[in-house]
Amino acid sequence: MSTPGTPQRGVAAVETAAFILEALRASREALGLAALAQVTGLPKPQLHHYLVSLCRSGLVRRSEGPVRYALGDLAIRLGLTAVDRLEVQHFSAPFLAKLSEETGYSSFFCIWQPTGAVIVRWQQGLSPLTVFARLGTKMSLLHSVTGIVFSGWLPPPQTAAVMASELRAAAPRARRGLEDTLRQRIGDARKCGVAVGSGIMLPDVAAISAPVLGAGGTLAGALTLLGLVQGFDWQPDGESAAAMRRVAAEFSAKLGYEGLEDLDQ
Repeated sequence: MSTPGTPQRGVAAVETAAFILEALRASREALGLAALAQVTGLPKPQLHHYLVSLCRSGLVRRSEGPVRYALGDLAIRLGLTAVDRLEVQHFSAPFLAKLSEETGYSSFFCIWQPTGAVIVRWQQGLSPLTVFARLGTKMSLLHSVTGIVFSGWLPPPQTAAVMASELRAAAPRARRGLEDTLRQRIGDARKCGVAVGSGIMLPDVAAISAPVLGAGGTLAGALTLLGLVQGFDWQPDGESAAAMRRVAAEFSAKLGYEGLEDLDQ
């Protein structure tokens, strides 16, 4: 039995195989033996033996004419299963911390539940903010920038029941105007990759929200940054919005999304 702090013995062959798989994952195209040897630094004969076993297991796929290697079906299934089982709300913690550290403002992460968009993690910023978004708080689809993200990136049937409930709560004469305003805000958000607004929920608070996308481009949740209107650069072309796009892209990449250059699609 090993004692705390004592390096545990491992299996070198497994670690080498993982190193090869990571090299294939990082490459944007299938690699030949020579190219893969150059990337990994492994001798071609040794690398070839590993590739034979990795191909037999399904972790690597070999294509003919000329021979190229890429991740196989088993590797893809393992990755998708890992993402599917990921507790995304806990995984959001370092990204919220980074976002608040870079901007100085408070942030939170929302996921979609049958009852609506729910805050599942909160990060206090450096700038004092009397508003505290409690865990479990539902964010309005019609009256929050977070809601704009969920309305704009989720399939309409998924939000239809919650949207209908919010519209029923509004005065009949105001419903058409609310729908028109929401459509305009969704269009603006999809063009620039973030939803922005001030005084939507509270008069003195402005916010920026961005989609976090998973594998295949499905919406995993929304990051939201908020602060007092005075002194908060919440415009879509500002530094805070740029930080939001960058962190949302990094978060999305961790969840398996590959279209990082085009998060608003």
